[in-house]
Amino acid sequence: MQNVMRDAVGRMGGAPPTEPDPQAMAAHVAAGGSPYDLIEPSAWFSYSSLDTFERCPRQYAFRYLCRLPAEQARPAADFGSAAHGAFEAFTRERRERLARGEPPPSRADLGRFFESAWARTSLSVEADAETWRRRAEPMLDQFWAAESAKPVGSDERAETLGEELRFRLHLPLDPATLVTVSGFIDRIDRLASGAVELIDYKTGHAGPPEEAESSLQLSIYALACRDTLGLGRPERVTLYFVEHGARFSAGRTDAALDTVRTGLATRARQIRGSDFVPTPSPRSCGWCDFAAMCPMNVSEWSRSAVVSCSSAAVRQAGRRLALRFSSPGRRRGRAGPAHRGGSWRRRRPGCPRGRRR
Repeated sequence: MQNVMRDAVGRMGGAPPTEPDPQAMAAHVAAGGSPYDLIEPSAWFSYSSLDTFERCPRQYAFRYLCRLPAEQARPAADFGSAAHGAFEAFTRERRERLARGEPPPSRADLGRFFESAWARTSLSVEADAETWRRRAEPMLDQFWAAESAKPVGSDERAETLGEELRFRLHLPLDPATLVTVSGFIDRIDRLASGAVELIDYKTGHAGPPEEAESSLQLSIYALACRDTLGLGRPERVTLYFVEHGARFSAGRTDAALDTVRTGLATRARQIRGSDFVPTPSPRSCGWCDFAAMCPMNVSEWSRSAVVSCSSAAVRQAGRRLALRFSSPGRRRGRAGPAHRGGSWRRRRPGCPRGRRR
């Protein structure tokens, strides 16, 4: 499959990008320019990238354009990956056993699925590894109790159709430009009504019930379910806070999903036309993996503020951008999903971050 970035450039009548000289890029930055002047606008987006841009455009650029690796370990993210991996394996095994006429997996099976997913993370080498293990047990107990509350095959139990279902939403921005919003849906269940429910697992603190109503992530999933997966508009979308056993659900109307589709195209245009000026705030800076590279004089943020980054950081950004031009299909760094030959793949649960959920 041809690289989608090269295809997109071809559709716009341009030539594939060539490799820039990192030294020339550094000189361009020193003269007051931005390294992002020298890179093709992105044609691929995800909920995570849209959310990152909303927090801080510069953080988006470092992560999704420069593909800089994150420096900080994120045990909470690894814990979430292990939980997702266990739940995915459990519902898939249950579906396959049911098809063979066998009993469903047990609580012990769920524990083994979690151990397998845990082993593919770096949690075991964390100083507080045992704290994370103790935190997992009540979560697994709650999940098992909820999944076992109704007999398999009963009219009251939803049928799980699939896990980690990949989608690609294609959005025309103009007659010459097509962008794609891609992602993975944690779980899709078939309800007794015949309609479907989309479920997104969440570890950590439980948000308010109204979050299911306002979640852009769930709206994107519902739009993909209706427009690309052939499953129709979901009857409900659900945030499942697995550590608390709390499920918050809401519906989506066709009119609301149409508005979301228009809004996604607007966001894509904004990102493609951005100069990625940072927007410092406790939320964006406190969890930013690239704070050391970013000038922190919050009173003087400007397009040329990158000049005050260290020369080493500028050279690193230049090298990353050069790789981006010379091989647009390269794997991403540990911060984002992998892109190869036009196909985006979520990091499998427990997959080392050095390769990404």
